[in-house]
Amino acid sequence: MKNKQTILIAGATGNVGKAAAIALVKRGARVVILGRKESKLQATKETIYNKLSEAHINYQENDVATLVIDFSDMDSVRFAAEEALSRFPVINGLVLSVGALIQNGPHILSGGHEVMFATNVLGPFLFTQLLIKRMQESDGLVLHVIGPFYKKIDWDDIESTRNHKAMLAFNRTKTYNRVIAAELARRYAGQISSVAFDPTYVIDKSDPELAKRWPSGLTGLLWRILTILIARSPAVAGEPIAELMLSDRERSTINGTMFKLYKRIEKPDKAMNDRVSGKRLWEYLALKTGVS
Repeated sequence: MKNKQTILIAGATGNVGKAAAIALVKRGARVVILGRKESKLQATKETIYNKLSEAHINYQENDVATLVIDFSDMDSVRFAAEEALSRFPVINGLVLSVGALIQNGPHILSGGHEVMFATNVLGPFLFTQLLIKRMQESDGLVLHVIGPFYKKIDWDDIESTRNHKAMLAFNRTKTYNRVIAAELARRYAGQISSVAFDPTYVIDKSDPELAKRWPSGLTGLLWRILTILIARSPAVAGEPIAELMLSDRERSTINGTMFKLYKRIEKPDKAMNDRVSGKRLWEYLALKTGVS
């Protein structure tokens, strides 16, 4: 019997992360769901098992494990990485689906970083680096969930602390995710693989807390309209993520590429192809986290 792959999912209590977890367990993987609060992780775990039961899919109780982590807190990231290395002798993949959008900023943390930058970029970068050697042992795959937009990097304001606008700051962090996805692929080619994944616009319309998640002002209104007109079920994104993570294909053949759901994007991506920005941003993050 083929061993179960162990896949860690950052942002697992969100739309895309939860859908990915469900799809992965359906296909026989073991998932480790990551989030800030154990209570919310346990609720997500129950939701996953309920969905599997509804689909008449057998599972084992240890098919879903939880790991508490606050990506805005680098001490928490280091502690969680140590725990992951202790608990999981094999790590086959990492899904980075962290996407905090926080209004009325900038919010500067005690460590000196802006909260969205720390949560969406710095923390996931550090966590990946701390797990990199373990993932090398299993030809690991890192999947970065990105946004469908590009924002030029302002090197004088990388963390968006000057003239801060929440949506612009958020979009910048998702651009950074593209840049790092490609730079990781270049630096570790032949050791692990790294891809960017565009989930399109997915929303769980049945979420009872959905109203609390909307941004304020015009952006919130726009998101409400888009939800009515074009939003699709999170499963639309979860299924292709599972396919990518568990495919029998040689992972090196997709290293450094971008996918939009099931479709591999052949057109060069501006952010991912920018080697100068990739090197510069990597060096900035390495300096701030103390890793190479």
